[in-house]
Amino acid sequence: MEKTLKIRDMELGTGMPKVCVPITGKDKAGILQETELALQAGADLIEWRADYYVDVDDVQKTAGLGRELRKKMGNKPILFTYRTEGTNHSIELEKYIRLNQSMVDAGDVDLLDIELFMGDEVCQDFCGYAHGKGKAVIISSHDFEKTPNEQEIVGRLCKMRTLGADVPKVAVMPKNAGDVLTLLSATNQYANAHADGPLITMSMKWLGGISRISGEIFGSALTFGSTMRVSAPGQLAIEDLKYILNVLHHSENQ
Repeated sequence: MEKTLKIRDMELGTGMPKVCVPITGKDKAGILQETELALQAGADLIEWRADYYVDVDDVQKTAGLGRELRKKMGNKPILFTYRTEGTNHSIELEKYIRLNQSMVDAGDVDLLDIELFMGDEVCQDFCGYAHGKGKAVIISSHDFEKTPNEQEIVGRLCKMRTLGADVPKVAVMPKNAGDVLTLLSATNQYANAHADGPLITMSMKWLGGISRISGEIFGSALTFGSTMRVSAPGQLAIEDLKYILNVLHHSENQ
């Protein structure tokens, strides 16, 4: 597997971490407005959090809005996500699979996020389905209660890759600074010992903020920044995030 992932104009896994803005609008107008703000702020890509969208059960409306987002985004990537972990949003497994497959079929999004806890077979089958139609897959795991030990984090990342993920993603909740170090160490270990493609990791809340800006050092290829509202604890405003990433990136040669 390539160590980087080329999606439209973006190459994930090289240089500074790419900055993704979550789009959490509840209706079409809000989603398009947030997308415009993300573009103005310099986002490398957006994550459409479809679990916030009031009409997500209407596959045709959802696919139609995907087409409008594609036109607005030009050649910048769109990540499609229906998040259940850590949210009040729930969905039957069959509907979850059908929704994601319909977005693959529509062709306007570039990456899709599938939650690891949906099951190995679901993840593996969906990766095969998406890859067959030229789409990339993030398999994700979000622990909003704790930070697992280092080997457990590395093991999850390895499992995701084995199931077919183009990009494995792990987010954890720290209770102290040591937990943040555990996440960073696991990221570094995986990036160096299993460097077969890009990965995404983060430690949440204020305590984990350092993990959102240090990806170029430890190996996380993407970070999330907000415009209007955060979609997870500890997200930084995109303007602040891009400034810090640029300072760190250019300080290497000073």
